[in-house]
Amino acid sequence: MKTESTEAKIKAKAKALGYDSCGIIAAVKFHEFLTQLDTRSNLFPHSGRFYNRLRRLVDPKENIDWAQSIIVCLRRYDKYRIPDGLDRLIGRTYLVDGRLPYAKEHAGYVAFEQFLQELGFRTAQNVVPARWSAVRAGLGKFRNNNFVYTDHGSWNWIDTWVIDKPLDYETPNDSTRYSCPEGCAKCVKACPTDALSAPLTMDATNCIAYLSFTPGFFPPENVLPKMGTWLYGCDICQNVCPVNRKTWQGNSGYFPDPFPLPDLLTLEAVFSMDEATYLEKIQPRFLVSWQAGYSTLEI
Repeated sequence: MKTESTEAKIKAKAKALGYDSCGIIAAVKFHEFLTQLDTRSNLFPHSGRFYNRLRRLVDPKENIDWAQSIIVCLRRYDKYRIPDGLDRLIGRTYLVDGRLPYAKEHAGYVAFEQFLQELGFRTAQNVVPARWSAVRAGLGKFRNNNFVYTDHGSWNWIDTWVIDKPLDYETPNDSTRYSCPEGCAKCVKACPTDALSAPLTMDATNCIAYLSFTPGFFPPENVLPKMGTWLYGCDICQNVCPVNRKTWQGNSGYFPDPFPLPDLLTLEAVFSMDEATYLEKIQPRFLVSWQAGYSTLEI
């Protein structure tokens, strides 16, 4: 009887714990990612500090000398229903944030890492460029708004683990890392702050997501009107994308929240909210997002 390979066990466990796909790649330097960082730092010098912070993700072995392989897991977060109107105020990924300790996705994440350790691997979580890892592993492709798309659109969350042993790797295919309908630039034209000024570019510190979730930072007065009703994050470039049309499933009920967000997150409620309510109900719910916020803007 043929013994199941370690790679097959890893991928099967990922699926069993709620991930939609899983790939394994070598922990080698991300040269393309570094090129993008250099290009964008030159195009947008005022965002240079932001991009410099991402340089620590370029070479896994520079930070982790025992790094051998990268395990990449992708899950769709479009399974939940979004309460009416909230997706005009809050980016959807934050409304269904699987990193929150009471989310079933968080339980799956913890269980998967435990499984890897039980297999004898040493692990480090989310210390490599998530989107580039997913694309290199063949789990999706970049489109003009810099998000990774599968056949089901861009509503994907990516988790990565560096491990200390070599495995059999996915065969990279450089020719299929980018795919957009020819001539389409709807996401670029729709970006109200010009953070997207051309396909596959990003002025990160001008993005509404960055402007809204960066602690200790208040957007310039001339930018505030361009942000519209967005309080935290932004989905404009994903919402206008033709490839995303009718891809949101919303068939798994509402995301479990300890407090009724539709009552708390109206514009009127936010502007009249007292500090106690904010500290008790809002900050714990969204704090995790800005702590890991750079990953949501990662190229």
